[in-house]
Order: sequence, then C-alpha cells, then structure tokens
Amino acid sequence: MTSQQRSKWVPAVAVPVIVGVIALGGGLTATAEADLPDRTAGEVLALAAGHDDTSFSGTVEASFALALPQLPTRQGPEQGGPEGASAAGAVPDGLAEAFSLLSGTHEARVFADGADRVRVQVFDGTDERNVGRNGQETWAYDSAEGKATQIILPEGSDGAGPGMPGGGVGDMTPEGLAEKALAGLDPTTQVTVGEDTRVAGRDAYTLRLDPRTPDTLVEDVTLAVDAATGAPLSVRVRAAGQEDPAINVENTSYSTETPDAGLFEFAPPEGVEVQTVRPDGGMWPDAHRSGPQGAGGPPAGGDAVLGSGWDAVAVIPAEKVPEGLTSSPLLDQYATDTAAGRVLSTPLATVLVADDGRVLAGPVPLERLLDVADAG
Repeated sequence: MTSQQRSKWVPAVAVPVIVGVIALGGGLTATAEADLPDRTAGEVLALAAGHDDTSFSGTVEASFALALPQLPTRQGPEQGGPEGASAAGAVPDGLAEAFSLLSGTHEARVFADGADRVRVQVFDGTDERNVGRNGQETWAYDSAEGKATQIILPEGSDGAGPGMPGGGVGDMTPEGLAEKALAGLDPTTQVTVGEDTRVAGRDAYTLRLDPRTPDTLVEDVTLAVDAATGAPLSVRVRAAGQEDPAINVENTSYSTETPDAGLFEFAPPEGVEVQTVRPDGGMWPDAHRSGPQGAGGPPAGGDAVLGSGWDAVAVIPAEKVPEGLTSSPLLDQYATDTAAGRVLSTPLATVLVADDGRVLAGPVPLERLLDVADAG
C-alpha cells in the first residue's frame, strides 16, 4: 500500500477528531435479511470498486459515540468574542465544528450527478450546513454562522484537497467513508463476507474488515454493498472491546434517479456574507455584504504517515500544527500528562501533543504513539 493510500485511512479515524480535518466514519444497521447469490470477498470488493452509479440521491443518518467533550457555543466579534473563536475565547471554530459534527446523531440529504455535481445538506435542529460542487465551483454554507465560502476551481481540477470548504461535511456519506476504508486495505486486514442484508430498501452484501494487528483501537469495519450497483450503502466502525459501533453512517433512503440540476446551483440566502477564493489564493467578499479581506487558500501540507494499515500514525510537524491547538483550553481540561507530552483519547483514536510541538495521531493505543515519538 502506498503512502497516499495510508494517508486516506489514518485521518479518516484519527486526525479529524482533534485537528478539525473531519473525515467521518460510519455504520451498518440491517433492517431485514436478503437472499443473494453467493459471492466471495474478492468478488464483493470488485463489485464495490467497479460501481458506476454516480447519479443518485438519498438520506443519510450518522451517529457517533466518541466520548468527545461538549464545547461552548461559538461566539464571534459581534457577541463580544474574538474573530474565529468560541465563547471560551480560545477554541478555534474549526475545532468546535469538528466536535459538533462528531458527536450525537445527524441527518443529511445527499445528491450526486457525476463526480463534479454533488450536494450534501446536514441538518441539526433548525440549523443547516450545505456543501456542494457544481462543475468548477465548490461552496459551503452554514446557516448558524450566516456565512458562505465559494471556491472557483481551475479547469481540470478534481475538486480534492484540504482547502475545500465545508469542514469535511461532504465526507459524511457511506460512499466517501467506504472509499477511505477500502483504499487502505493491505495484508494486515482480513476481509470476509457476512450475512446478506437490506439497507434503505435495497438488497446488499456485507463486507467485514478485521485488523490482523493488536496495535489498533479498531475492532472491525463493516460495509453494506448494494447488490445491484455496488454502491456503498452503509459503513460501521467498532472500537476494540466495545459491542456497539463508535461511528455509524447509513442510508435510510436511496434512489438511483438523476437529481434535478437546480439542486447544484449555489444560491445563498439574501444578506449572507460570501467569501470567494480563487486558485491564486486571493480572497474577497461577495457583493451580498462587506467582509474581511486578506490572503487565503488551502493550508500547507507536510504531515507524514508512519507505519501501514491499522497501526499507522500521522505525524504533524510543529510548524504545521493548526494555530491555537497547543494553547487550547481543551488540553488543560481533558488531556492527560505523560513524559512525552499531553494526550487526548477517544475509543477510536489517540492524539499526542508532544513537548517538542509535534502532534501525533492514529487509531492506535498510546504506547504506539510514544514509540513513534521516541523514534524521532
């Protein structure tokens, strides 16, 4: 497995929990049994890898039991707080959003018409987050913040990358999660076929991925694969030693009909502040309202992934650590001190904020992080 493939898997279950690079994990709830022709694990993997059902819509439910702390309500300058901070005054909005999305249960509607026309709507009570792509334009809108971000992509861009708007909301689908899980397969994974099932009214095969290494917090990952199209309908991640899934995402409805083209048009409500970002990094407010100007663009990369498969560890150099992470009051309130630095833990991930400024994270026990930190 290549370094690029490993990097898809590790952040999906570890790094997003703390540094706000949200890649959500998922789940499987069988609603009824199905009776499908027998297939081997390799055949079901090939079905999932080869599916071309790129036009669809559906409703997704995501549930998280990660024991994350409850962060204060965000408070910007208009409420007397600093720009980009929460009510606590020192918790970055990106981190607050990550914790919010990775806690409790959320419902989303997903629409897709090919790889370059996608929209995801996440609902939390009366609040709504929208993330979409329509050709060379990608955008995100948060009704609670009353703000939107628009990125104009260069011709030929695939729309991938850490600078995309929306804080990872677009990954809150079985499709995106299954892609990350299957991209990380290597000999450390045992793949088996489970009982046939039905998800969102559709017959599906189940695939179970079991780690062959003890140096991981992941017990198993289970996917439901649509028997007719090969599309992932649900994904589940269980933590070691726990019966119920820690992360659970599944389709509750699913249709292969092509969504209406108007669903992909970017039309923020009147009065919403819109910031537009272009490939040169320039950022300026849209005509809807005036707003801050300044340099923008995707954050720099440079983090490394050490190890492979289930015991891989992401290492972020001190100079790449998101601003405000090491000074966050979360560390004082929830971290545990060790000889190497401060530690934050969830059932599926461990994060070490080392004394030398590095951040190490992975779906691994603390001992694995300490070994990597000591090795330099």
